[in-house]
Amino acid sequence: MAAELGALREGVFAGGLPYLALGDGEPLIYLPGGTANHHNPPPGFQRQLTLHTVRPFARAGFEVFFTNRWPEMSIDITWPEVAAVHATALAEHFGRPVHVLGHSTGGSIVMQLIADHPEVVRRAVVASTAYTLGPVARRAQLNMLRSLETTGRFAAEELVDGMVHRRWLRAALRPPLRLASRWINVENPTDTMAMIKAEDGFDVRSRLPGIQTETLVICGAKDGFWLLEMFAETAYRMPNGRLIMYPELGHSLVTSPKFVADVVAFLKNPEGSSRAG
Repeated sequence: MAAELGALREGVFAGGLPYLALGDGEPLIYLPGGTANHHNPPPGFQRQLTLHTVRPFARAGFEVFFTNRWPEMSIDITWPEVAAVHATALAEHFGRPVHVLGHSTGGSIVMQLIADHPEVVRRAVVASTAYTLGPVARRAQLNMLRSLETTGRFAAEELVDGMVHRRWLRAALRPPLRLASRWINVENPTDTMAMIKAEDGFDVRSRLPGIQTETLVICGAKDGFWLLEMFAETAYRMPNGRLIMYPELGHSLVTSPKFVADVVAFLKNPEGSSRAG
């Protein structure tokens, strides 16, 4: 099946944004959640996980560009500046608006992109994110920031509060995740710290009514990082927003067949989105 999609291609957009491209068809930019390093996933488990995420969209007829952030970020970069680099990269490479899908931190970039640079986006999908960080997401990221600043370690255990609802299970998972995170190689902690600091200032709530881009907000009701009403407000305050919420899914919904089917239907619908969700 992989051969039918053509070879995996590796490149760099303007501004230094690395990407992996797969498939042939309408371009779809995929911006992932937080990453420990700002480069393409290396061959092995990380790359296979990436391909597992994007391959369904390539099979659906898109040329998918899995796009990471650029290395050597300035520690004092702002979220609008992050979005501006993405806007320049897309404009220079494609010369026309393209579909953009962002998950978690990638979704925060998409929200800033359609607020500041709507001319580069055809339709937007924001998955597991809202107009600003949710309270648990903000706390988790700031705790990770402190770990990076003091030890250089990517504290994966800080993510468990948003991923797992049961308190006893969260307590049980923290020690092994803390141990496992020691094996996560953070090559340049400044890059990860810069993104966390910048996203902490991200907030486009007041601008939602002015965002005209057709946008699908898609989330899981078991996502503990955000308040559910934040997802709903993000969708319904945008004139062309739509909300899909899966009762049984949480933050990591991007490999769900339902997610893929709904995203593809939204992007390929010639009539545009409906406000029914």
